[in-house]
Amino acid sequence: MPHRRKPSHLITPAYEDNGLFKSPVHKVVVGLVPQAVRNNRQDLVVRGFVEPEIEVSVIFAGRRARQTAPLQAQLRRLLFHARAQARGWDQEALDRTRLPVRIEGAWRSRFSRDPEGWETRSHELLVARWALIDETGATQHYGEGPARASTCRSVPQAASGNRP
Repeated sequence: MPHRRKPSHLITPAYEDNGLFKSPVHKVVVGLVPQAVRNNRQDLVVRGFVEPEIEVSVIFAGRRARQTAPLQAQLRRLLFHARAQARGWDQEALDRTRLPVRIEGAWRSRFSRDPEGWETRSHELLVARWALIDETGATQHYGEGPARASTCRSVPQAASGNRP
């Protein structure tokens, strides 16, 4: 299979964001569970819950993944606290332990086939900006809004009755 990725020095913020944010950006509060992994592109993927019990994958991709050190530190502290409270590894206690984070991002759906052959849909939230409360109680903001390429075509405006 041919390698189709551009070299990293050729990827501009606008090129990266046009690939990530294909749908509108929304503001949402997500309770992040202290379970995070890195994928093969070195994006940070964290389990989270929207509203009471809707599970989503929260993805900090590309250049934003490099800004996640404070978030990862808070998730590690939550994990150690949850393990100490549960005296070991308890998945239910871990699922109840959540870090509230305000996120601006775009939704994406993924379909996968379960062992019985049924297609199941999961939701992913691609993060552009996020805000969390640090140990001192101050709100810290990270990330940046999606960059738009100057070469992208804009959506044509509805034509008015008077043409130029």
